[in-house]
Parts: sequence; structure tokens; C-alpha cells
Amino acid sequence: MEIINPIRCAIYTRKSTDEGLEKEFNTLEAQREAGENYIRSMKHQGWVVLPDHYDDGGFSGGNLKRPALKQLLSDVEAGKVDMIVVYKIDRLTRSLLDFAQLVQTFEKHHCSFVSVTQHFNTCDSMGKLTLNILLSFAQFERELSAERVRDKIAASKKKGMWTGGPVPLGYDTKDKKLIINEEEAEIVRFIFEDYKRTRSQFQTVRDVNEKGYKPKKRITKTGKDISKGRFNHAMISNILNNPVYLGKVVYKGEWYTGQHKAIISQDLWDETKSLCKVNLGEAFRPSRVIKHSLLKGLIECECCGPMTPTRSKHGNKYYEYYTPLKTVKEGAKIANCKVGSIPAGEIESFVIDKIKNVFQAPEFQQEILKEFERQGQNYNAADVHKIIQDIGDAFKYFEPVTIHDFISEIVQKVIICNDHIEIKLKPLAATLYENGLITSDPAFDNKILELKYPVRFGQKRGRTIIVEALSSEKIIPERDEKLFNAVTQAFYWKQIMEEKHLSLTELAKRENIDRGYMGQVIRLTTLAPEIIMAIIDGKQPRLLNLRRLLRGHFPYLWEEQKRELGFI
Repeated sequence: MEIINPIRCAIYTRKSTDEGLEKEFNTLEAQREAGENYIRSMKHQGWVVLPDHYDDGGFSGGNLKRPALKQLLSDVEAGKVDMIVVYKIDRLTRSLLDFAQLVQTFEKHHCSFVSVTQHFNTCDSMGKLTLNILLSFAQFERELSAERVRDKIAASKKKGMWTGGPVPLGYDTKDKKLIINEEEAEIVRFIFEDYKRTRSQFQTVRDVNEKGYKPKKRITKTGKDISKGRFNHAMISNILNNPVYLGKVVYKGEWYTGQHKAIISQDLWDETKSLCKVNLGEAFRPSRVIKHSLLKGLIECECCGPMTPTRSKHGNKYYEYYTPLKTVKEGAKIANCKVGSIPAGEIESFVIDKIKNVFQAPEFQQEILKEFERQGQNYNAADVHKIIQDIGDAFKYFEPVTIHDFISEIVQKVIICNDHIEIKLKPLAATLYENGLITSDPAFDNKILELKYPVRFGQKRGRTIIVEALSSEKIIPERDEKLFNAVTQAFYWKQIMEEKHLSLTELAKRENIDRGYMGQVIRLTTLAPEIIMAIIDGKQPRLLNLRRLLRGHFPYLWEEQKRELGFI
């Protein structure tokens, strides 16, 4: 007697909406029952029903993001399923591309599938054609349904109807209509009035949280509570810019009078919108332009996590920064970040300078040569080697997106800490870096593939700069002309006072210069000789500038001067 190997059959069921699933005998159960009857009819071929249920209720067939389908595919890959039984092909998927992906997975793991109501055989070309025709009609039906839904939403919005989605704070839903929730509406009015008073969204965040107000309670279909405990900047910004509170419904940029009641007045809305427009110019905000974001997705703050590109506007000029995402959302005072915003150019130059040995490696120069060829530029290996000697100049040949891709191939993470910067390299990049070193680099740890540099963050001419620990090998003379000229002028004025026996007041009157300013400059003559020579040679500490010397009160003792001004 011939022994037939059992064919383990899994029944997959799906319904696009969850309507009617609460019934005692719903469509998912009907689909499964039809599948079980079909499998029983094939009992003579060894077909057996697996006890596991693969039911997706309330999930579209337009994509593969369905929990039961994912579990089914996982079991197929584990070799637990030989045959998949569906009521119709469109229960499995309505997309030709997704179907091709599923068939590839089934064939790889020796699994087949069958439709209870559509008879075809995929063993021959005619059967495959029939299957593709069925799927084409299934996809057409899905797209047609989507168009009908979009048209219905458009018509509903133009009539001012609420068409679903997360219910905004201040409203509840009843019979698919927005009804004012007076308790929450009080919070909305407070937010608008407080912003009008403070002219600061971050201050409004603090005020609304200090009042003890809470965001709207939100529960998912599965019963999971996803409510936020506190208001943040993003929530306040969304509320201040949501026209639903004015009694309006927006569709494709057009405003329509809603069927719900407004919570705020037109005057209050106009005032807050004008304030938002004024404040937008000087505010930090995320930058969507990758042009000045070479470390986008790579840079983190030690205490706050990921940093995002931001920019602020002063006059007609934009300034680019990397700012902790937590600070952007909650404000600097609430986030209380130890690092804060770092100028983009400063940290990008620092990182590129520290990893430039990777770019000197022959393997990487080959990649750069290929990029030149893709851009249609006629360079050979010798030209690339010459260009790459100064990596800053080399990058002028590429688009910023290309440079970002290069850095992403090398750097895994840049972590900004209060007193140091860590650059974590990818394994291959770490090898290339180590091979490119002429002498050992104490900052490089080849066990954890990390570069670690002690730094200080200081201010120079109103901007944050990165200052490394002093190292005689790394000091490159750079004369500060303003500082040099002020020291020269100080000794000149002092010489005139001594030669002509003039007082400070008399000299200031003669030179037509403010007496107080002249006194501050002449005070520079009391600096230690080592400090004077360092200023002349351009070897002064990076944070030492004229503004600091004139406005500060440095001591008269030379040793104390050198200690306070960063020379020892």
C-alpha cells in the first residue's frame, strides 16, 4: 500500500475592515469553514488542517503589513506549512508586486497555495496567465475602491464634515461628528491666550504643564494606552496651527466651513498666526536641506540622544546647527541639555579633520576615482592622490549628498559629550584609519574602534567653537589681527604718554578717542611678555580674543594671567 506524506495546510483569512467582526459568525469564520471543507475534500491526497488560525481582521490587502500574514510567512520559512488555503486570491494580496514577492518566498521554502473558489493550476503557462489575470483584476478593484473612498472624503470635507482620524484635543466624536468637550476646550483656549501673552511656544509649554493640564487620552483598538503624560513643543505648535479650532475643515489647502463649532474666535486666531509668523524667522527649526547636514543621522548628544540639523535666521543670513531633538521638541530650559546647539560647520570640520587618514587609504581613493568617473570628470589615480592630500579641497568637487554618503560609509556615530567628542568608526574604516597612521594616535582605541578627543566648548565672536586640549604638535600659528593691532596700539599710546608727559584724558582728547576705551587698550601693556609674544606670533589660545581681554578683568600677576587666559 502506498504511503502518502501528509500535506500540512494553513488557512489564511482576511477582511479589509473590522465592521461586523463582533458577530457570532463573521466573514473570517465563514472563510475558514470553506477552507476546512475544501481540505477535507482533498483528504485522499493527504491534506490535513493545521490548528493555528491566521486571521487578519481590519487589514487592507494593499500591503503585507499584517500580523497574521507575517506569522504565516514566519511559519512557512520555518518549514511548518506545505500548503496555504485562501477563499479567494485577493484575500492573500491585491498587489501584483506583493504577490510576486510572496510566490518567491513560497517557492524557496517548497510551499504551495490554493484558492477555494478560483480553480487554476500554476504548473503550466496557461495557469500562471490565469492567476496573473485574476490578480490584475484584484488590484484594479482595490485601486477603484481607493478612488471611491478618496472622492467620498473630498465631498465630505467640502461639506465641512469630520472624516475621521485622531480626534483633536477639545473635541469628542458623536455620530461621526465633532462635539466640543468643554473641559478640554478650556485647555485649548488657555494655550492660545497664553501664547498671545508670552509670544513664546516654549514658554506656553512650560505654563500649560505647570497648570497641570494633560494631553488628550488616546487608546488604540487593541486597548493600549498611548497617551502622552505632558505637553511638548510639537503638540503646542500643532494646536496653534490647527484650523479645526476655528471651526474650519481643510482639504488640499482649501478651507471650508465645518459642521462643528469653533472653540476660539477669529480675532484670537489672527493674532496668534501673526505672532507665529514673526517668531518663525528667528526660531530654531529642523532643516530639511541635507546641503549643510553632512552628519545627519550620525550625531548624538551624550545626555539627550539624537541631534537634528536646525537653522536660525539673523537678518538675511541663515546659521546652521546641530541641536538635540529633545531640545527642539521641548525647549532648552525643559530639556536642560549640557551640550546645546553646535555650529554645523564647526563639528563637521572637526570630524572630517580627525578621520582624514581614512581618505588617504588606496582603497578609498579608488572609490573617489569611481565617483569622478560617474560625474564624467577626467581624472586618473595620480590626480586623485594629489587632490586628496587636502580632503577639504577634495570635497569641493562633490555634491554635499555625495560627501554625506562618504562619511556614512566611514562613521558609525559621533557622540558630543560635555568634555570630549567620541567618533565611532565602522570596522573597515577603522582598519583603513589605522593603516593610514604614520605614528600611533593616542586618541584611537582599536578595540572599540573609537576616536576620543578631550575638548572644551567656548565662545569666540559670538559663536560656539571646539577647543582641543593644548598640544605643541598640533598648534598652527594663526594671528588674530584685531588682537595684534590692539596690543601694538597700546604700546604706541603708552610710549606717547611717557615721552610727552600726557595724562590719559589729555591723550584721549588729542586722539579724539573715548577715554574709557583707550584705558582698556593701554591696559594690555600689563600682559606677561610670554602672552605678548604669543599674540605677535599667532600662538595664543583659540579662545583668547580682543573682546575677552578688553571686557574681562585679568589679574596683574603674570603667572595668574597665564593660568586664567589658558597658557598653562
